[in-house]
Amino acid sequence: MSKFWRAYVAAVEAFCFAGIAAILAVGILQVFARYVMHSSLFWSEEFMRYMMLWIVALGAGVSYSRGQFLGMRMVVEKLPPPLRRAADLVSAVLVLVFLAVVIWHGLKFSWGTRLQSAVALNVSMFWVHVSVVAGCVLLAIHVALNELFGVAREPRTREEHVMGAEEAL
Repeated sequence: MSKFWRAYVAAVEAFCFAGIAAILAVGILQVFARYVMHSSLFWSEEFMRYMMLWIVALGAGVSYSRGQFLGMRMVVEKLPPPLRRAADLVSAVLVLVFLAVVIWHGLKFSWGTRLQSAVALNVSMFWVHVSVVAGCVLLAIHVALNELFGVAREPRTREEHVMGAEEAL
């Protein structure tokens, strides 16, 4: 993989880890504030919810490239290699069409909510809703690079090769 790709994956992973750490810290602060200080961080739940949206949206593409999405591939894996490749290509095209539809409608929806604000955080709802668009764009890039162009696929570990061989038996 190229240096650019490794830097992209490292940046996404860093954002996801930092986001999870922020969610954990805010959750602990909320419990402390509520039960020790007898007060409440009125913004904590909203912050954690929106941060989780961004973590999932940005991390989904990297997870896809690592083969971490669930799939029902029992029948596809029994096909001869040319038919398996054709099924994978048809599947990838259908996924890309679906993601394009979500991106289109997500952009319209996000733009329509740009003047609304989150209740507690007082940020534009555009930044919350555009997470779906960003996630779909990145996921579409990963699907296209993996399935259509055969690049950006992370190499399988020895354990995954062994598991794949055992499943084939």
